[in-house]
Amino acid sequence: MTEIERIELIRNAVANNNAEVSASLALQIEDLKAEKLAEDLILEHGLLDVSKREITDEVSELASSHDKADDEDDFDNDENLRDMQVVSPSMRAIFEDNKSIA
Repeated sequence: MTEIERIELIRNAVANNNAEVSASLALQIEDLKAEKLAEDLILEHGLLDVSKREITDEVSELASSHDKADDEDDFDNDENLRDMQVVSPSMRAIFEDNKSIA
């Protein structure tokens, strides 16, 4: 089969393809289109002025996320918040067994 025949087969397959995309892929495509339109708008007209309300909203969101970060400390896994001098009984048993073998 020649290259022209293969290209023609591919062209026919694409033209006759009635496949539908999944809903999640369709949403992603729509998001990408909207993002591209926003990008084109900014490139053409420049950035828009920010309102005082938008600044206030952003500041309050940042402040609340800082408060959440303080509340979400992982006391079980953060070695800075644990007494690392204390060894659990099971770990102590492992180390004591190794000393007796050596």
